[in-house]
Amino acid sequence: MKRKTILLFLVLVLSLPISVSSETSVIKIMDIETNQIIAEKKSSPKIEEKVKDTIASIKNIAVEVNPIPDKGYLIRIPLMKPLKIKNKWYDDITNEVIIVYSKEENFPHKIILFTDDNKPIFFDVNTDLTPLINILL
Repeated sequence: MKRKTILLFLVLVLSLPISVSSETSVIKIMDIETNQIIAEKKSSPKIEEKVKDTIASIKNIAVEVNPIPDKGYLIRIPLMKPLKIKNKWYDDITNEVIIVYSKEENFPHKIILFTDDNKPIFFDVNTDLTPLINILL
């Protein structure tokens, strides 16, 4: 049931119009345990730089059956400028990234990118997301 709620949240969030203007680029942070938006923050060049670093740290496609942890945050970050991403698993331009920040020790942090067909692809990242979380919360 919880997974369905999270997937419903993702669908609803993704259906909202996204503006790439720095005036309206609002980052939304959802607590996975409570399924509540706990914070909203305007994007900034510093945050976008951290997102680019996170994307650069992609190490592989996530292979878990349930790639969303039980404890942590889903962070929807609309980008101020579309970003070209190219690696061996993904080659596209994106204007939004969702970061899955896990509070569980043995659960890797993830990043979600979407295809042209709006299909999510989950990637494990090899970086410490704590500095980004500290900026956002």
